[in-house]
Amino acid sequence: MGKDNAENTDRIDEGVTSAGASDRPVMPCIVRVSDTLAETVYWLSRDKECTIGRAPENDVCIRDRSVSQRHAHIALTPAGEVFVEDLDSTNGTYVNGEKIVRRALRDGDKVYIGPRHALEFRYRVNTAQAGGDEADANRDALTGIHAGRYLLMRIDEDFARARRQHENLALLLFDVDSFDEIEEMHGQDVGNRVLREVAEVVGSVLRREDIFARYDHHTFAVLLRNQEEAAVVALAQRIGRAVKFHDFSKEGKKVRVTVSLGIGSLMRNMKNAMDLISEVQAFLDKARRAGRDTINGSQSIRAIFRQMANRRVA
Repeated sequence: MGKDNAENTDRIDEGVTSAGASDRPVMPCIVRVSDTLAETVYWLSRDKECTIGRAPENDVCIRDRSVSQRHAHIALTPAGEVFVEDLDSTNGTYVNGEKIVRRALRDGDKVYIGPRHALEFRYRVNTAQAGGDEADANRDALTGIHAGRYLLMRIDEDFARARRQHENLALLLFDVDSFDEIEEMHGQDVGNRVLREVAEVVGSVLRREDIFARYDHHTFAVLLRNQEEAAVVALAQRIGRAVKFHDFSKEGKKVRVTVSLGIGSLMRNMKNAMDLISEVQAFLDKARRAGRDTINGSQSIRAIFRQMANRRVA
């Protein structure tokens, strides 16, 4: 299984650094996100395996009875390939929902330790080793735009400011439709290229002051200050059209790419930024369920879209 996946595995020495926003090398790591959305990053090294399990001596210690004492380990090979291997655990190890024994990892893969605990494999700039600054850690290595952690930091600040100064604040989340099918049909390299080009295309229609981030593997976010709902709707239209009509084909491979969007804005009954994020996430989920190239939002936002009448509204 590991041999079959090796050809599709990102390598540290081959093409990985070109995806980042800086000239510093990106390194493989495992990211664990807590219930409070705080991230813990475990950097991978050729010198030592990263062990995962319930026992305290593991590099990643998960204190849960569903996790075996020594559940799995992740290893970086001399060739720069990264593999996760289950260590005969009771409840199994999964990669993107598929139970595995040993599997090569690709950027953005979700590794589940038993049924409940998710880790994410990523390539990032190790600012501690590179002597870098905080700005690099806030950039997504694949696309070069802001990382999700930066969005979460900024939305807290902007939410408080908007409430205090009675300003408009809107959040737009959009998902690349059927992205898993794109990767299954065309491969990981094409999937990564699609994400990079989506970031470039969308970035070209945004204002300089807009906060644009890769929120999750194939979900992006735009945080908009001082924009009326009509302007937010118009921007969402431009984003949808820009992606839909961009030519993603390469070397004879035609790839159809569209996005579905959820939109929300600061309301009086919202207590904190997570209320806004949760509302927009719910709108995005509804748009996903409705099909490709769809939009969902508040009642007033849906009314504006219907007036425009050139995109589907979920």
